[in-house]
Amino acid sequence: MEWSRKYQQVQEREAKRSLLVKVLYTEDYKALSIKLLLAAVAWLFIGGAFALFLRGQAGLSSQGVPVVLDPAYYFQAMTNHVMDMVFGAAFTAVFSLAFYMIPALNGSRLVKWPKVANFGFWLNNFALFMMNLGGIQNQYLFTFLNPLQASVTWYIGYGTMVVAEWLEMASVIGTSFEGRVQGKLVPTPIGFIVMDMIMMALANIPVFIADMWSLFSPIGGLNIYLFGIPNAEVWKGLFWFADHPLVYFVPYTLTGAIVAITPLYARRPMYSVRFTRWLIPVMFVLGSSVYVHHIVDDPWPLILRDIFAQTSTALVAVPFAALWLLFFITLGDPRKLKWDPGFAFIYAAAVWNIIGGIQAEPTNPTPALDPTIHNTGWIFGHFHIMLTLYSVGGVLGVVYIAGPYLLGKNWYSTKLGWLHFWGWQAGMGLFSAVSSEGGFFGLIRREVAWAGFYEVYYQLILIAGWLAGFATIIFAYNLILTLLYGEKVPKTDIPIWAVQTVAIERYAMRREGYKEEELPVALPADGMIRLEENSGISNGTPVGAKALDNNSLDVSKGSPSKGLTDLGKS
Repeated sequence: MEWSRKYQQVQEREAKRSLLVKVLYTEDYKALSIKLLLAAVAWLFIGGAFALFLRGQAGLSSQGVPVVLDPAYYFQAMTNHVMDMVFGAAFTAVFSLAFYMIPALNGSRLVKWPKVANFGFWLNNFALFMMNLGGIQNQYLFTFLNPLQASVTWYIGYGTMVVAEWLEMASVIGTSFEGRVQGKLVPTPIGFIVMDMIMMALANIPVFIADMWSLFSPIGGLNIYLFGIPNAEVWKGLFWFADHPLVYFVPYTLTGAIVAITPLYARRPMYSVRFTRWLIPVMFVLGSSVYVHHIVDDPWPLILRDIFAQTSTALVAVPFAALWLLFFITLGDPRKLKWDPGFAFIYAAAVWNIIGGIQAEPTNPTPALDPTIHNTGWIFGHFHIMLTLYSVGGVLGVVYIAGPYLLGKNWYSTKLGWLHFWGWQAGMGLFSAVSSEGGFFGLIRREVAWAGFYEVYYQLILIAGWLAGFATIIFAYNLILTLLYGEKVPKTDIPIWAVQTVAIERYAMRREGYKEEELPVALPADGMIRLEENSGISNGTPVGAKALDNNSLDVSKGSPSKGLTDLGKS
């Protein structure tokens, strides 16, 4: 009753706001999520434009001749490409998923501290523009490679971006407590998202210190040596040693989304809910412990390299292997699944994560190979597998599946969705394979000129980049047509996908021996919350209680990405 009363008040305030005001500030969890999602798509195009500048220059000249970009701007485009893709597109998409999934799964439909969330969103975009507008000085791409450096605005922007991320993370964590019921467990997907936010918030502390240290130093423009320590070593130490968890920010929230979606396609619960929930603390500990392999050639104590660079880097693969084992066991025979572009993206993301892990594990933690490997195409082949094909690809899958409930409309064209899927897989798959093979033969990283022998690799990468770029244009085109002409989805108070996810998990937890009183809150079977005069609020027969106990829920009706209307009715 309290949640419904608060949400009704939110809707009344939203109704009084114009569209422009809603863009600037909104309390509604769906509107906030849509705003973040559209911003993520915008940054995807901005970062993609920088990528195509890079690929065009590299693919047309091995001698640094400014066919597309002057060499002085080559590294600027590289730096901006990474910033926009990681922090603009990927991170913003994570916050979009978090603000949508948590209020839907816990049934509250409320955002905690919406002013903090909205301010953090706009501050983050302002910070990203500051970093992009640093000009020709933005040349160093995360590491100090003399004489490459970044502008003063880059350091100020980066520090501002960290503060903005803290604000958004605080709101996400607060939102999870807004829908918390004393004594009851939260749905497993929420556990992964909250763990992710806590890990990244902690990891950002040393990054902020490193950024401020660099800003004060000579290379940052203020010409101050704090304690006489060169800022380059401080940056590498604090940034690479303490902020490696940033690479797991998208994967961990994506894991929560996959855990929510997989049972809908498998038509049964995750193989073991208890084991899945244990992955949350294990991933937190190991994801927060993988560091030094990025600076293995720096003078860090040998014991730290042995523990973190080799042991932790090897161990972090274990929970991911366990996750995908649960994933494939739960799904069973792929020939019996109802395929659509959304789940195809998620399934492909799982496969690519396994491939990327196999590619990285034997080389990255090895001190003898690491300094060389990290300066070749092998490493950017690896992180394009992990970022574009696994992380971004998986998030795109979630957007395709949850999009109709978030946007209120079914996707305009499934065919365009499949074109996007195959174009993205072919483009980024070719990009990663060619980069990795070229790196194996010595294709250098962070250079504007190279031996003519390697030019064929860059030519293939150019083709791959444009193929992925056209696929992204198809996605944007389909998104616009969906917003304008998509068939409306029957509106429910709580998204049916969330109803079904919680229902199936409650059924599985009861079967695995969890106590009834600790099960996550049951959501209304049809997604509708009804007011009754005698008892306040009725949510119908809670799916996960009577319906699932009697095995009367037919989860085989319809495709999970096309409304789940039949699932709600049954």
